[in-house]
Amino acid sequence: MTEKLHANDTLLHYRIVSKLGAGAMGEVYLAEDTKLNRKVALKVLPADVAANRDRMERFVQEAQTASALNHPNIITIYAIDETPSGYFMVTEFIDGERLRDRMRSGIMKVGEVLDVAIQIASSLSAAHEAGIVHRDIKPENIMLRRDGILKVLDFGLAKLVEPAGDYVDPEAPTSVPIRTEPGVLLGTTIYMSPEQARGLQIDGRTDIFSLGVLIYEMLAGQLPFTGSSKIEILAAILNDKKPTPISRYTHEAPAELERIVEKALAKELEERYQSAKDLVIDLRQLKKRLEIDAELQRTTPPDSFEAATSSRITSATGTTTTGNTAPQPAATSSVEYVVNQVGLHKRGVVIVLGVLLLALVVTGFWYFKHAPATTLTEKDTIVLADFVNTTGDPVFDGTLKQALAVQLEQSPFLNIFSDQRVREALRFMNRSPDERVTKEIAREICERQGLKAFLAGSISSLGSHYVITLEATNAQTGDTLARQQAEVDSKESVLSALGSTATKLREKLGESLASIQQYDTPISQATTSSLEALKVYSLGVEQQLKGNYIEAIPLLKRATEMDPKFARAYAAMSSMYYNSRQFELAAEASRKAYELRDRVGESERLYITQVYYDNVTGELEKYLETLELWKRTYPRDGAPHNNLAVKYNDLGQFDKAAEEAREAIRLNPNSASGHSLLATSFVGLNQFNEAREVINQALSRKLENLRMHQNLYRIAFVAGDLSTMKQEIGWATGRPDEYAAQSWQGDGAAFLGQVRKANEFSERAFDLALHRDLKDVAGQIAAATAARNAQFGDCGKVKEQTRKALDTSHGQLTLALAANALAICGDSGQTESIVSDLVKRFPTDTLLNEVRLPLIRAHLEMQRGNSTQALQLLEPTRPNGKYLLFPIAYLRGQVYLAERKGPDAAAQFQEILDHRGWSALSYFYPLAQLGLARAAVLQGDNGKAHKAYEDFFALWKDADPDTALLVEAKKEYAQLK
Repeated sequence: MTEKLHANDTLLHYRIVSKLGAGAMGEVYLAEDTKLNRKVALKVLPADVAANRDRMERFVQEAQTASALNHPNIITIYAIDETPSGYFMVTEFIDGERLRDRMRSGIMKVGEVLDVAIQIASSLSAAHEAGIVHRDIKPENIMLRRDGILKVLDFGLAKLVEPAGDYVDPEAPTSVPIRTEPGVLLGTTIYMSPEQARGLQIDGRTDIFSLGVLIYEMLAGQLPFTGSSKIEILAAILNDKKPTPISRYTHEAPAELERIVEKALAKELEERYQSAKDLVIDLRQLKKRLEIDAELQRTTPPDSFEAATSSRITSATGTTTTGNTAPQPAATSSVEYVVNQVGLHKRGVVIVLGVLLLALVVTGFWYFKHAPATTLTEKDTIVLADFVNTTGDPVFDGTLKQALAVQLEQSPFLNIFSDQRVREALRFMNRSPDERVTKEIAREICERQGLKAFLAGSISSLGSHYVITLEATNAQTGDTLARQQAEVDSKESVLSALGSTATKLREKLGESLASIQQYDTPISQATTSSLEALKVYSLGVEQQLKGNYIEAIPLLKRATEMDPKFARAYAAMSSMYYNSRQFELAAEASRKAYELRDRVGESERLYITQVYYDNVTGELEKYLETLELWKRTYPRDGAPHNNLAVKYNDLGQFDKAAEEAREAIRLNPNSASGHSLLATSFVGLNQFNEAREVINQALSRKLENLRMHQNLYRIAFVAGDLSTMKQEIGWATGRPDEYAAQSWQGDGAAFLGQVRKANEFSERAFDLALHRDLKDVAGQIAAATAARNAQFGDCGKVKEQTRKALDTSHGQLTLALAANALAICGDSGQTESIVSDLVKRFPTDTLLNEVRLPLIRAHLEMQRGNSTQALQLLEPTRPNGKYLLFPIAYLRGQVYLAERKGPDAAAQFQEILDHRGWSALSYFYPLAQLGLARAAVLQGDNGKAHKAYEDFFALWKDADPDTALLVEAKKEYAQLK
């Protein structure tokens, strides 16, 4: 891009505000993202870079990799875009100053240097684990935000600039091109590592050396390697001579920090820090020690230090009045002299004792405040390692950890790092999410996540006896926090012994006896007394954690067959049925779990109760009340917030859903569901860009589920982005829930008025669901197809489609959709029969009785010509009407049209048009456009009517020409004057 940009110029939807600077990677501008209404930074690439195809391919590839880095100290890359003028990169805008500017203001304090170094090293650790080496760590690439957060710029991008000759970076004092594979790499000479200067292959240790140079410079105000030319600087880097000790320039830096810098600057690779993580650990430990020393000095009275120091000095030097050399006053007798000496000694003893006592008090205070805690607090989180099983019996593998987790999750005091979060942590560590969590891995997870402790268990056999050991370890120090052991004489006693051992451990970890007594359901009740059933259950949970809901069901079902009183397995099974839209089976499993709810712990009981109110009775208020109670009882559990977000999204209360989803993410940052629900709420609020950003951030962190891709498909459909739509369909193809993608395409075709194509997609979705034996899902698809055709005026197919749906499933949703289709087509006999069945089977279901059934009955009244009665039936739906906003608003608009109330009808149709995100693929959207045209005709506004009809025809430009609604609309349009 050769053209200069000026204020108010635009690149795509980015408006230039001002120029921020220029560097090797091009010019940087402050801009406004007019779509998201936020400030961003645009880095416009030099023309020579953009013109070189190989460089651009590497640029895009590496930028994509760098954009996947999700770390608080790494600048976020939003996009790479192209205009006819060239390429540019969009990143977050950082309001602050460059580290170079901060360094110019004077030598930095040790505490500030450590804070900066730790943040840079943390970012390098994350990048190196992702396979990215920065290659150009220097003050110009570090930004300090006003809130103290540091951001490292240009991760992985430095190697993309390949000038033909020497290039001097205007932001750096001295720079030189250095040849490395695969070409020429721009490096800043004074921060280069020896291997980089030699043009050798480099790795993360190069960045560590550069950071060592930077720390040295911040502390000393001087560079470690200097010279009057680039050649002399390179020579100083390459020779064996060590830099001048930092202590020569400042007395502030402790010896340990000088040792750390010296190790980072080791010229031999093997003598240098081998990982940025090791450097972070040393820096953090030093920072902690310095903070402890500062606290000790702050909390000790200065006079006490002076008194203690004075006593020691005078005793050592012998210059006080104690001792034989002390001068004796001339007027004092021998007796008086002796008495005076005794008195002096007594006062000296008192002083010494006082000093010692004070020292003990200070030491005690310091130890109380800073010594490693032997217990946990309610703010601490604990990671469960996998059990070490040396018995040779595989029934214990995975089983005991699952049982222990259930037992400990009862406690409101303990906060267990969930299996789902462990899987995500392993992914970020570039490990398989299925890898066994050893003690070492558990400790590393704690270190990375900033967690306090991990708990490891083991089981071994002694003849016919079994020994169970639980040990909690402080992840920071390696000290044992608590240890408990039990021995049992049979395999059948292992589970109960594990439960009692866990209870004793809870007390040692600091939980109150009152809490333990209230939340301590025996493990055989909370789970099962059958090891075999628990083993199968744990395998089902593994599938659940992988998002394989359909595959998890047979394992959970088998566990309940092995132990019919296994309440937790029924509860998990109900969730898997619900997530795969098998609502009738979900209700059946929920009912069984609810019958056994007194066997489980409090957390599980709350979960089972809320599922029962949702899946079985449908009592909305009780469902929400139970979730609120769950939140209050277990304030660190993200599950109730997650479930509230689900329900509020279903109800159309998207603001509330977003609030709960954010809290679910706060409590569990690696929650794929939380991110998905937040994106869904944004879609519902018509904030499509925000939704896409949430999903892309989740996907970059390897968090993924079907709903994310459904939302991406919807957003792409609204934007007319066929490429992304195709990509999302490709993602879903071959999955067990592929039927969903066929339904998306069916909805999209219906939106465009392509009824035949929509029916073909729906038929394929029906077959795929039935092939998976998902009868509830297949029934819902067939019934929804019938309802769609009824709305389009094609009642000839409705009888056949509803029969097909009802032959497949008698679930509540299938019945309600089928009844709605039949009511629209005026089949009152069968409609009334289905309605009677629904009322009888689901007498307490809030949304059925207050929303769905009034909608069905109103359709019947409309077919009978009773528009006033239809309107009265719809009136009670208003409190929860957002649950079915589009069909209710559309029918209410139709009623007003029948009553020739044009303004009232227009208001209903406009509500649909204003809330596209509520159901982005809904065919009610184009139908509302047609309704708006008809309402304008009633109001005598032919101009508005013309426009509304034309907008409808534009939406249906590729519609089936014989669709009844389209034919009617064209006739109406032709009659307009």
